[in-house]
Order: sequence, then C-alpha cells, then structure tokens
Amino acid sequence: MGSKPSRTTFRVRLEAMVNQLREQIISGKLAAGTYLPSEEFLGEEFQLSKKSVRKGLEILVDENLIIKKPKIGNMVNDPKSESGKISIRFCSYADTEPETNVGKLLDAFEKKYPHVAVKRVTLRVMDYHEKLTEFMDDNMLDVIMINYNNFRLYHTRNALHLLTEQTVDERVYPFLNRAFTVDGKLYAKPFVFSPVILCYNKKHFKEANLPEPDSSWTWNDFCHAVSKLTDTSPSHKRLGFYFHLLSQNRWPLFLLQNGFSLQKDEQGRYHLNDHTFMKSMVMIKELFSQQEIIPAFMSQSDIDTERLFLEEKASMIVTTYFSLNNIKSVPFDYDISPVPFIHHPETLLLNIGLAINSHSAQKEAAQLLVDFLTSDEAQDAVRRETLSIPSIKEAAAKEWPEKTEPSRFQMFREIIPSYRYYTDMNVETHHLDAMVHYLKLYWSNIDNASNVISNIEQELNKNI
Repeated sequence: MGSKPSRTTFRVRLEAMVNQLREQIISGKLAAGTYLPSEEFLGEEFQLSKKSVRKGLEILVDENLIIKKPKIGNMVNDPKSESGKISIRFCSYADTEPETNVGKLLDAFEKKYPHVAVKRVTLRVMDYHEKLTEFMDDNMLDVIMINYNNFRLYHTRNALHLLTEQTVDERVYPFLNRAFTVDGKLYAKPFVFSPVILCYNKKHFKEANLPEPDSSWTWNDFCHAVSKLTDTSPSHKRLGFYFHLLSQNRWPLFLLQNGFSLQKDEQGRYHLNDHTFMKSMVMIKELFSQQEIIPAFMSQSDIDTERLFLEEKASMIVTTYFSLNNIKSVPFDYDISPVPFIHHPETLLLNIGLAINSHSAQKEAAQLLVDFLTSDEAQDAVRRETLSIPSIKEAAAKEWPEKTEPSRFQMFREIIPSYRYYTDMNVETHHLDAMVHYLKLYWSNIDNASNVISNIEQELNKNI
C-alpha cells in the first residue's frame, strides 16, 4: 500500500487545481456557459480525492467563478457582470483573511453600495506579482491589494502605468504614503501595516527567572535569554527562539542593523567585500547554531514559526502584527517587544496598500471600494476585529477594552522612528532573491562563506 500524501503535498495539489481553473476562467480560456471537466477527471489530473476536488470547487463557487448545476456539472459563470449591478473584481493575497477581515469588509461595502457587486480573487504570495500583472493586462481585475515588495516590482519593471494615481489622505501615517509614492504621485492607498517585532511566552520567562524583553535589548541580551530558555532534555525539547529564516521580511533585518548598503564600484559592478554583509550572515548562523538546529529545514513559511510558538516549542519568535492574528487564541500569556538591536534600534516595516487597475472599465466603482476600505468605518473595523494596524492614525490609536490583545499592542507608535524598508539599503526584491539562494547553503553548512559571497556577486552582476 502506498504512503499517504503529506498535508503539504495535498495543499500544493489543491492550490494548483484551483489556481489553474481560476486563471483559465478569468482569462477566458474557459468561456462563460461552458462546463468544467468532471470531478473524476480533475481528481485524476491533480491526484486528489473526489472530496478534495469538491473542496477546491467550492472556493471557485464562493468567488462566483462557477455555478454548481445539480446532476449536470460545474458551469463557468460570467466573471464580468451580474444582472442589474456594476461588477468589479478585487484581488487579494490568499492568507490575508485573518490579518484584515477583508471578507466582512467587502460584505459591508456591498451592503452600503448595493448597486456594486464585488467578485473576490485570491492569489498566493509566491506568484502574486506575475499573475496580478497578467490579469491586469487582460483587464480582468479592477482593485488589487498590493504590498510594498510587489509595489517595488512594479516600480523597478516600469509598470506603474498599470496603477491609477490616488489622492493622498492626510489622516494616514505619512511614512506609509511615501512608500507608495513615486515622483510625487501616490499609486496605492495604504491599508494596513506592521513592523517586524519580537513575540514571547511570558510563562517561559517567569519559569527561567528572566526579565521580559524591552526596548533596551541588544542581540547579546537576546542570546543570553535564549541560553536560559532553550531546553535540550529529550522529553521536553524547546527552542529559545525561532523565525522563518528565508522570509524576505526576516533575515534582511540583520543586514539593516549591521549598516549594510548595496553599492556599485567605479565599473558599475556589485561587490560584497564590505564586512557588514559577512558579519550579518555569520551572525544569523551563530544565532541558530546556539540551539544546534539547521534553520533552512525547519520551516516552509512563517506559519510554521507561529505553530512552534502555539505549541510552546519556541519561547520567542521574530514576527509581525499581521502574524499575531494567527496566535491570538493561545492558551497562555504572551506579549510583544521591539526586536533587539546592534548599534541603534531599527526594524523592517511591512506595508499593504490598495490600488486600481488603470485599464479598469469600472473605475468609479473601483474607487468607491478603495475609499471605503480606507474609510474611518473600515479602518475602525480592522482595529477592532484584528491585531493588524490600520493605516489611519486615529483608528490605529484607538483602544478597545473588551478586546484581547498583547498588553503592549500600542508599542508600534513608540518605535516609529526605527521603521525602515529594505530599499533603505539600496536593495530591491530581485537582489534579495539572488542573495538568499546562496545564503541558505551557508546557513545549512553546505557551502563556505567565501564561495557564497563570490556566487552572490556573480549572480548580482549577471545582467550588468
């Protein structure tokens, strides 16, 4: 008897089926009124059970892309219109529901504007930009959720013409508006944001007789705590800390704090012989080596980090306010603090905005949606119902006494001067991609530092 597929394999196959069908419907390859292949056929093609196939099809039903016809099949719906209503399509990241409660916000929008129907499309983070651009070029999307990383891709690839210029909202934190502004034009309205922070188990600190983290903590203080919190006993192994090392919102933090800046020489070529780069990669490796683990093989995403924390297998995690939404129901006391620092406090900032496709045929309705999601009503709802930080200052600062949240939730206001983007190091997303491919070989003890740096330099200079 064959082995049962892992949960990861199942999820990948299911996502592949849903993404392929969604793309074919939105692009018109599967025309409205036609029927999808049978559930048996889809099960064989994607190696899924009939139950799993139906679960995936329900996602497309919820997105109004298909209509189930009892005893007949699954009919492709017309994604562009709905009788008697203006129809707009809104694209968001697949994992943003707990972070933003966007489903409820869309329901509230449709209730307020009954003449507008919002059809939601979700895409995975890993291929978000490519699919997004393809769908926007084909005028299949009207409003998009876009993070700073993806916005920078639009900027560096000269694709900002796909986004409609927005009016600056003075109620929004200015540093959030600046992130989506190029040559004096705002291309996306800030929606929610989060700095990278430290989250910790208060019980573990109390048991170890350790003072809780605060804004004075250096990485030396952090390492001291890790040594006290780590439990290597066979019956109850526990990590003093953990984070998903390969995340673009985690490991570059050490480059930032070490003062790294990506520069070219007189010949226009990149060189990484600056000690700050070497110091950063060594520092990360030593942090994890302190616990005798190989970080690259411990997790596939930030979700694995949160799970370790939930199961009390990690006492501290480097995380974000966004990710707190996945651990807010923990059965133990926890709190947050700024990330430790090297020379002076600095942390990475994550920023999510809302933009309108410049090719949209329904720009007025699309603008209504963007303005609603960045209104006092919607921003208050984000603050009240999630642990994410709304972009409007007044909404972000509100207190909700009946709400369960870390006691230091408002800490984000005090550490605003420490916020940085990876672009402050003259680095773009493609630079980070080139670096991490080789860095993980070093962190996993597969290659040495000199080879890794040399290979990164070659990769960075490939197209120069």
